[in-house]
Amino acid sequence: MNEHTTHPRSARRHPRALFGRMQVYAQNHPRAYAVRASLILFPVVVLPPLVLCVLVADDWRSAVPALLAGLAPAAVMMALMVWLMPVFLRRTLGTSTLAPGTDPVDLLEAKRQLRRGGLHERDSVNRAARVVAAQAEAGINSPRTVTVISVIGLLLFGTLSVLNLRAHGPGVDAVFPLVITLLFLGYVLFLGPWVRRYRQRARDFARLYDEREAARRSASGPTVHR
Repeated sequence: MNEHTTHPRSARRHPRALFGRMQVYAQNHPRAYAVRASLILFPVVVLPPLVLCVLVADDWRSAVPALLAGLAPAAVMMALMVWLMPVFLRRTLGTSTLAPGTDPVDLLEAKRQLRRGGLHERDSVNRAARVVAAQAEAGINSPRTVTVISVIGLLLFGTLSVLNLRAHGPGVDAVFPLVITLLFLGYVLFLGPWVRRYRQRARDFARLYDEREAARRSASGPTVHR
């Protein structure tokens, strides 16, 4: 028995189900999603530092030009996100997108089913899982791409950490690049193999689903009378 059939209301309130609703909307309306995300991120990320600068400044009026100048790059980043979101999603999802009416709880269960293996008891979950399995085949999601990006990040922040330690010695300034370096090291060691296993599970599910659908079409085909 699954989460959707036993506790549908609590399942719909699950944070991952909410994230699934966002995924369905983003895949079908990428530019509108980028606009909404920008309007949420702007006050959450940009405004608090600006307000803090005003509070700690001796003369807040003199800080206004600098604050206005700081808004310009934020606006540019928002515009770029809105413009590039469809391209980004096309790169990460390939040509497969979830249907607009996909139940976010079905999407949540579909991703679990890909990890478990085999087909689900509900066709709606299997249809969503088949789309997710096809999205896993996008080139940017390949283990090689993930490993290359992780190695580049590891070399970049590793070099930055070494230069920072040589210039300033151990201290608070060296903590951030060192933590990021360790994070990319973890990506190199664990993320690539995990992506490889996930992609293989997705391929196995896609094969089972396609075989079952082919058998269904063959069984429901017209009967030839002699």
